[in-house]
Amino acid sequence: MSAYFVFHNRVHDAKKLQEYASKVGATLEPYHPEILVFADRAELIEGKTDQLRTVVIKFDSREAAMAWYKSPAYQAVLPLRLQATEGFAVLAEGAQ
Repeated sequence: MSAYFVFHNRVHDAKKLQEYASKVGATLEPYHPEILVFADRAELIEGKTDQLRTVVIKFDSREAAMAWYKSPAYQAVLPLRLQATEGFAVLAEGAQ
């Protein structure tokens, strides 16, 4: 069953986020994900938040998604994203 990492955040250090962006692709390659959404400013329909930057990445399974997230390669670049943004991430399995 497919699994989706959904990231919502607000960027407060664009330079550091650019450094993260230049490195994260290589960490994803071995897992063959599909980037479904990459929006710097999504439209808020309900609720309240200032974290409108949205990224959705599809993986073949929850196990593949977590293998990427916990991989040494991603863990090495993750601090850049955490320093550059404020927000949250969730992992959700698909309906089928």
